[in-house]
Amino acid sequence: MTMIYRLYMICFIMLGSNVPVGAVQPLPSSTGVQYAVIIAGIGGEPQYVDQNWQRSSGIYEVLKEEHKFAENQLFLLVENPAMDPAIPARKSTLEEIQNTFDLLGQRMQSEDDLFIILIGHGSATGRGAKLNISGPDLSASALNTLLDKVKSRYLVIVNGASSSAPFINALSGPNRVIITATKSGGERLATVFSTHFMAALSMVNSDLDKDGQVSLLETFNYTRLKTAEWYEEQGRLATEHPLLDDNGDQSGSREPGDKAPDGALARRIRFGRQAPIAGQSAGTGEAIALRKKIETLQEQINTLRWEKDALTPETYSERLEVLLIQLAQTNRERKAMQEEP
Repeated sequence: MTMIYRLYMICFIMLGSNVPVGAVQPLPSSTGVQYAVIIAGIGGEPQYVDQNWQRSSGIYEVLKEEHKFAENQLFLLVENPAMDPAIPARKSTLEEIQNTFDLLGQRMQSEDDLFIILIGHGSATGRGAKLNISGPDLSASALNTLLDKVKSRYLVIVNGASSSAPFINALSGPNRVIITATKSGGERLATVFSTHFMAALSMVNSDLDKDGQVSLLETFNYTRLKTAEWYEEQGRLATEHPLLDDNGDQSGSREPGDKAPDGALARRIRFGRQAPIAGQSAGTGEAIALRKKIETLQEQINTLRWEKDALTPETYSERLEVLLIQLAQTNRERKAMQEEP
């Protein structure tokens, strides 16, 4: 079979199954549940105490109101939990953080996703990086130990603090996305990253491909660009340069995406919205199995596209054809199931 004919057949199959050619995307929702832990450290001065609260509670509200995270899927830990009695919060101590992960360890399943968002002031020395909190600080190594307590599909750690880059070295691994506000532990000044990250979570700002959802990659790119713009508008030399690592190589990219080693996983991860609520059913057993199969095929196609340059054109097209046919067939099965009375 010639390559031209093979590509023609692929297009015919994909069009017949209502799957856009060349635009394999993740499903709008996951068969698992998404959880988020938001941790704001100590401010030191009143302006930073208030700033940390505004950023952390703001992110909490966006995830709850816009992305439909239920309250039992959100955990907010701050310096002063009494800032707003209407928002359930705990004190951001190492003990409370450990208690939160103990609870998540009991609650989370292997198909669930966990977002961890750190806000405040960080520090980094030869002994590692930390987020400054009340009492003993939260170190990157301690956080890595806590992550071992939870079962998950994807883990996302967003550290918006100063000196946050070493968290990439400590936490990088398979099925993990690590985002930091700085490119090194030496960028020690207060950051504006978290303010722009909060804005980036809104679909109005970050839904660049207009598919009704916000991907982690879209969120990062919006935050990165707005952070740079802020320094330009202030006429100041930028003292923070965000990084994203999602391929487990302990090295972050400034501009993740198609031409960078990072970005493939971040593109697939979407925030909340249509994901199931904890305690509610995600559908019948057969429907769940089909959704999982589709997600697996989509991941295999995305991986194959990353490996394209290492394959001969014939091998690449043959493997792509097999996966696209399987995806089209599975999508037809899923569509037929949805149309059944």
